[in-house]
Amino acid sequence: MSSNDFAIKVENLGKRYQIYNHPQDRLKQSIYPRLQALAGRTPKNYFHEFWALQDVSFEIKKGETIGIVGRNGSGKSTLLQLICGTLTPTNGSVWTDGRLAALLELGSGFNPEFTGRENVYLNGAVLGLAKNEIDARFDDIAAFADIGEFIEQPVKIYSSGMYVRLAFAINIMSQPDIMVVDEALAVGDMNFQAKCITALKRKQEAGMTVLLVSHDINSVKSLCMRGIYLEHGKLKTIGTAAEVSERYIRTMREEMTDEQRRYNSPVPKLAEKRTSRVTVTSSEIAVEFKRSEEFDRRVSQFRYGTGDARITYAELLNMDDMPVTHVEFNQNVKVRIYFEAHRATIVSANFNVMDNKKNQITGSNFSLAGQPFMEVRPGDRYRVDYTIQLPLQEGDYAIQVAITEPVIANQVSNFLDHIDDVVVFTISKWEKAIVWSKVYMFPTVDIKAIQGKDVST
Repeated sequence: MSSNDFAIKVENLGKRYQIYNHPQDRLKQSIYPRLQALAGRTPKNYFHEFWALQDVSFEIKKGETIGIVGRNGSGKSTLLQLICGTLTPTNGSVWTDGRLAALLELGSGFNPEFTGRENVYLNGAVLGLAKNEIDARFDDIAAFADIGEFIEQPVKIYSSGMYVRLAFAINIMSQPDIMVVDEALAVGDMNFQAKCITALKRKQEAGMTVLLVSHDINSVKSLCMRGIYLEHGKLKTIGTAAEVSERYIRTMREEMTDEQRRYNSPVPKLAEKRTSRVTVTSSEIAVEFKRSEEFDRRVSQFRYGTGDARITYAELLNMDDMPVTHVEFNQNVKVRIYFEAHRATIVSANFNVMDNKKNQITGSNFSLAGQPFMEVRPGDRYRVDYTIQLPLQEGDYAIQVAITEPVIANQVSNFLDHIDDVVVFTISKWEKAIVWSKVYMFPTVDIKAIQGKDVST
């Protein structure tokens, strides 16, 4: 593939900062090492090094949308600033091809004394637009920003939301080849965020390259083709947006579980009326308990948790209890989970239906299903059946299952066992019509012909 196919190339990129423990150490560093060297002594450093980014390499093809994820301080913003040229790398190189527009720190690139209109022309010039081009696009920029008469006021009086509205409108309407967005959309209100996502999708379809940093994993999965996961300034993984997002979520969940285990009682204290024990009757003794070495091998790379309970088998069944991987539109199915407890605690067995981008479409847990949490003891074994209809859009889906231990009811849980992609299945096309949305809710419709006067609202 030729270099003309790439919008961004990053090779061995690194950014190092000198961290001083005391303000006077900066002065010492500027004087003492030289004197020590002149005296024939080994120069002493009065700082310690901090690598905000280290040895990062990747390539982004033209027209791709890439999501960057990672915890705060992982180097995401530093990477974007290096790509945009607002920071100079300590080592490595960045190469970009095409006009680049960046929405980085709030208000960056704005002169606070200028009006919104004047900043439109200022930023447009920075982005390489001629005055006549800005003139032609100004009305569209003002309409997209939708800040009314404030467009003629100094931006120093703007709210954070107004800053973002105007900055995004300028960048998106400048028709860049590459657009870089760093969490700025989180500041806007719900309506503006929806407008921005729609605009980004249209620009994607037109071939614009987008580099997006966001803590909203659903946005990354729905908007992005690939993902980059940074951890402590290093590239932890790069892959499809779904794979990278799930790895990031898994890491965060595992760390949250470890923290909860350190600071919380091993057995949650929940109201008695919200827990239950399932007693075994003679008719239930005959029900088989499934476990499978083949199942364990297949899901080993997709599971995590404390291990205090373990899912031994899970399957998707039709109403005749036959395993299915092809499901008709709106078919009734069962999600069946077998698990055994290894510690006395309180649990919920949960499932989620995920689409092919790992977006959660539907699912349930005991609380949502009106089932009390279960009190379990070591050696207890259970089979849990959820029955659900699937009026879903034609396509591929996967089942995610988990056994959780509630720490704060309906808010925070420990993951005792969690498995992604335990079953992958296909929803068939609805014979009646094409389903354009992910889920069809069977609305009713009522139409009336009206004769008479208009009523103003």
